[in-house]
Amino acid sequence: MTLSFHLGNGIKIGLRTSKRARRLRLISGVNGVEAIVPPDYRAEELENFIFAKRDWIIKTARHYSRLKERCGGWQPGTIYFLGRKYRFHVVKDKQQSAVVSDAMKIITFHSADRRRRKQEIQKWYSELTSKIIAQRLPVLAVRLGLKYNRVSIKNQKSRWGSCSKKGNLNFSLLLAAAPPKVIDYVIIHELMHLVELNHSSRFWQLVKDADPEYKRHKEWLVSFAPVIKIGYA
Repeated sequence: MTLSFHLGNGIKIGLRTSKRARRLRLISGVNGVEAIVPPDYRAEELENFIFAKRDWIIKTARHYSRLKERCGGWQPGTIYFLGRKYRFHVVKDKQQSAVVSDAMKIITFHSADRRRRKQEIQKWYSELTSKIIAQRLPVLAVRLGLKYNRVSIKNQKSRWGSCSKKGNLNFSLLLAAAPPKVIDYVIIHELMHLVELNHSSRFWQLVKDADPEYKRHKEWLVSFAPVIKIGYA
């Protein structure tokens, strides 16, 4: 359900009833602003609450509007793979699989249970990222003359990659959403932490020496991170 309040800029607020909610609250993201309400909420109370939060709603709506502009727009039902945007849909099937159509720019997920689409898309991303890392990490490590220890693909919430003091490398399962050169940048970034476990000027110089266009690749990650992380939600 969508509510319409006269807040300016044509802002509309989604409404979701939750049995777990003990109070009124608002959440905001690329999808828009949504009010989470308990089953026994009163319309008058909700209206007063929203108008009390008017400035915050307008501010956060503008913030996410700018983010969407930076990444060329975002629509529900879209997903990113190797830097390209695809529409996606889920069909019921006994065999779990994913079919990518570059010509039609659509990814079809076959699933025995469409309610598990988030978990299955995560698994798909994880498998693709694992393959890419297995191919590119050894090549880049040899080129840079660096050795690493264990490698893991994780559902990291706030980082594309990380490097431990023991030389273990971790990468976000969503990395397969980025363009190949951006993926290489993330790998190089983490490999350079084997030399400098910080973000000092020396560290960034090492990254620049290995990837002269690293700033552009880094900017891509900043611009697209919000839409990639919610694309399959």
